[in-house]
Amino acid sequence: MEAAQSVIGLKKAAESFNEVVEEALSGIAPDIGLHLPSLDATMYDSPSGTLYEVGEMGYTMVEVGCYYNGTSYGVKAEELRHLAQSSGLKIAGLYLNKFYEKPERTTQDGATPEEATPEGASSKAEEQTTLSAEEPTTLSAEDKAWWEKAIESAVAMKCRYVTTPSYPMESSAATVNDYAQYYSAVGAMANEQGMIFCYHPSRRELTEQGEQGNESIFDQIAAATSPEQVSFQIDTLEATEANADICKLIKRYGKRIASLHLHDVDITTESGRIDFDKIIRVAGECGVKDIFIEVSNFPLPPQNCVERSLRNVELLDSVRF
Repeated sequence: MEAAQSVIGLKKAAESFNEVVEEALSGIAPDIGLHLPSLDATMYDSPSGTLYEVGEMGYTMVEVGCYYNGTSYGVKAEELRHLAQSSGLKIAGLYLNKFYEKPERTTQDGATPEEATPEGASSKAEEQTTLSAEEPTTLSAEDKAWWEKAIESAVAMKCRYVTTPSYPMESSAATVNDYAQYYSAVGAMANEQGMIFCYHPSRRELTEQGEQGNESIFDQIAAATSPEQVSFQIDTLEATEANADICKLIKRYGKRIASLHLHDVDITTESGRIDFDKIIRVAGECGVKDIFIEVSNFPLPPQNCVERSLRNVELLDSVRF
């Protein structure tokens, strides 16, 4: 009997300890990142000074943009990582704009069908092309080289994500198919380097229906891609302007949503249009890992807007400090 009571006592003690630990952990603040294009102008003027200010504000990570040929804001990837680290920041993601360029079809001898066929004449060249509408979408040599270099830069920055918002105005079924395969191909390249590839849909893709049914272009892209290769970054302003229920969207796609952009009309949380507290709470429950503040309209100087946005987010019940 004494032994049994001892076991019961130990069990109760363990349960009490776990409750204390869980309560303590619930009070630990999540990392809050800054979508660094919010401060593009000063990043070009003074990368080190701007990153120092961002760290002093209380941000713990950044998502870098303005990528060109191995640099961001004119600074090489590894150097930018060192500048961020010296300001107490980690670079969590690289934000990239790169539209898909369909490879030109070629005949078996390397010529295009137009080159292989005299004007007005018919030929078997079209039947011998190495790429047809029925065949899988492929990356051109130029696109592949571009992405290889961009992902190499993201590796040098020690990013977790590479993200693109790039999607054309065309909304045909063929375009949805092309971009689903394009994102999958890039996602596979990112996976090989231990990174997550994210597609950041705009208001149009979250609203507009393509030719493949009643779902939005975003939903169609999601259905046509693998969770292992393509994740998502949801922007609260883009989704709000698309009249999307953000919490339902997060619940539907769960862990496929790797991060959020806390984006408001101007300073985050101040328009009153978006329930950021609820969104952050639901995102946490569904396994969303990171949140980034984005400011794109500036009623005050940009530094003031991104700092005030952070203070506002810190005051939300869902973000405990």
